[in-house]
Amino acid sequence: MGLKEIQQLKENAKIPKQKKQYTIPKISDKKKKQLDKEKLEVIEAEAKIGKSAELDRWFQDRRKEMTGICKNCGGKTCRDDDMYYKFSIAHILPKAYFKSIKTNENNWIELCFWGNNCHAGMDNKIIDLMDMNCFDEIITKTSKMYPHIAQEERRRIPKVLIDYIETEL
Repeated sequence: MGLKEIQQLKENAKIPKQKKQYTIPKISDKKKKQLDKEKLEVIEAEAKIGKSAELDRWFQDRRKEMTGICKNCGGKTCRDDDMYYKFSIAHILPKAYFKSIKTNENNWIELCFWGNNCHAGMDNKIIDLMDMNCFDEIITKTSKMYPHIAQEERRRIPKVLIDYIETEL
């Protein structure tokens, strides 16, 4: 360090330093993080509501197409029951695994819920698809949906349906 630099440092030392002014933030960092988390939760909740509203509309539209008769056993369905009508609208390809077509107008079949409970029988694979009286309708509807099914979801399609789809396409 040269003489001029030392003199400059001494001169600078004589100048009074500005006092730092601390201002209290309107929102603390902790509160800001909490608010951001709450905003994210609200956005996620709104997204879920939007998705469930879409599914509710889909169920209402399917109800208009219902006949009140099970396509498998001919029993009575819940079409006229405002509380349970959804129980008789069975997704052909489960909405949990086939998100790309869960609200596709072809992804359903009218099955009874009370009585023979064909809906649960199909869902739980108690009734084999090929043994169902509505198997032809299931194949037709699945063939119509196939182009709309996401590529990564296609591996979940039951083999018996894939075999029929490939012969039709």
